[in-house]
Amino acid sequence: TGATPFMVSAQSGDVATVKYFLDHGGDLVKADDKGRTVLHHAAGIGCCKVTEFLLSKGVPVDIDCGRGTPLFWAANNEQDKTVKILLEHHANPNIIINGTTSPLMSALVYRSLKCMKLLIKAGADVNCNGSMLTPLLLATMHGGYTNFIKLLLKAGPDPNIPDDLGRFPVELAAIRDCMEEVEMLFPVTSPIPNVPNW
Repeated sequence: TGATPFMVSAQSGDVATVKYFLDHGGDLVKADDKGRTVLHHAAGIGCCKVTEFLLSKGVPVDIDCGRGTPLFWAANNEQDKTVKILLEHHANPNIIINGTTSPLMSALVYRSLKCMKLLIKAGADVNCNGSMLTPLLLATMHGGYTNFIKLLLKAGPDPNIPDDLGRFPVELAAIRDCMEEVEMLFPVTSPIPNVPNW
């Protein structure tokens, strides 16, 4: 994977070891074959103290070597504690990764309600649709996301943004026969022209 001993040390959680490698030539911005720097390794595995240490040494919080920022990796791996640290250091919650996804979408896909709450609180765009789907569309498309839909609705997304086939979140919930989600979405959805007696 091209990971250096310095990168691997970041996953240990031991600041002293990380400091040793840094003092002996560890490169803060070098990426492995997967586009991960030492900060990606620490944040993605949830090593809070190492993440804070690396940020204190001037590692750019939004460093992206082609495969996403440390915030994206932390959200991808459900690491809410390092997500919080990165956001406190002004990581961009709205960065689009590879033109298709965001940290919020990643947290949703990997079902991390804690990460989603932190990202929304930090100003993540709940209507972001880099992948042609908004978070609300993605959540209503699949089962098991009812709590995520509740969280998103509290944040005020636009429930009238359709998917690429013209279907609205309320319709996707109805297709799945999920009455609880339909009842949440119906009052906030504008009348749909092809649905009689709205």
